[in-house]
Amino acid sequence: MRPIQFVAKTAGVSVATVSRVLNNSPLVKESTRKKVMETIKALEYEPNSLGRELRRAETRRIMVLTPSLVFPIMADVYKGIQDVAQKNGYQVLVCASEDDHDKEEELLQMLKKKIVDGVIIVASTLSAEELDQLAKDYSIVQCSEYEQVQHAYSVSVDNEQAAFDAVSHLLSLGHRRIAMVKGGNAKSSSAAREQGYRRALESAGIEVRQEWIRESDYEYQNGYDLAVEWLQAAEHPTAIFCSSDATAIGCVNGAISLGKSVPDDVAVVGFDDTVESLMSRPPITTVRQPKYDLGRAAMEALLQSLRGEAGENKTILLPHEIVIRESTAKRSR
Repeated sequence: MRPIQFVAKTAGVSVATVSRVLNNSPLVKESTRKKVMETIKALEYEPNSLGRELRRAETRRIMVLTPSLVFPIMADVYKGIQDVAQKNGYQVLVCASEDDHDKEEELLQMLKKKIVDGVIIVASTLSAEELDQLAKDYSIVQCSEYEQVQHAYSVSVDNEQAAFDAVSHLLSLGHRRIAMVKGGNAKSSSAAREQGYRRALESAGIEVRQEWIRESDYEYQNGYDLAVEWLQAAEHPTAIFCSSDATAIGCVNGAISLGKSVPDDVAVVGFDDTVESLMSRPPITTVRQPKYDLGRAAMEALLQSLRGEAGENKTILLPHEIVIRESTAKRSR
């Protein structure tokens, strides 16, 4: 007797979808249900012969797998996920991997052991190949951070274009010496934002200075220390673009500690539009991500995957916005 995987492959659906059809799940589209049942009939399969795994009902639970429970933007993302999940009768489990590969693998056993039906991964330690292999058999959606893979949905913003727009704003104010505090190299968003920064400078005919691109861990202290270092140099940046609001606030306070004025001596732009960016003095110009909508769209994509509906576009990019506040101003000298 061939395994359930053969039924799924022949029908062009996932193993989970075959199981849902045999369990009369309401999540399966009628066209998909018909295709699977026709395949089972053609292969002369008897549902009872497919084993205990096909008799398992859905858990109606999904897991959100995140590196940390304290990411500034994540509260709104979780809210978007929760609202859509609750509306569709799902419970949400939020689990932190702490950026540890072994811990992430351990948590993903909840998916493999059918404790949860699907997973929304905020940022993964898995390679693109590992993620793609996992998504062949299970419902996986990447949210915010993502790798380009064939089988998993991805929901994010266009990080390269967002960075390009932020740096272009600084260029429009007359700045030519613009530094960047980027995120960790392991994050896909960090590479994309650096590429956008470089593209903006090159489009303006400005040479990229490698010493003015520094890596951080998105934390306040990194921004503070780098601003102090840069602004004490004989030739220093007149503007700093940061990959997070936390590092941007650090840059502002580092500049102020040296007696510098923001934005008169140095302009600062952040990323994310967290509440802290508004509370900063001066308030931070930043890139606004649609945080709630990221979560909402990720959960909707997961439901689509759980239903066995193969969408044509598996990479969903939501619009960003440059929010101009008092940390940037036209350069006067």
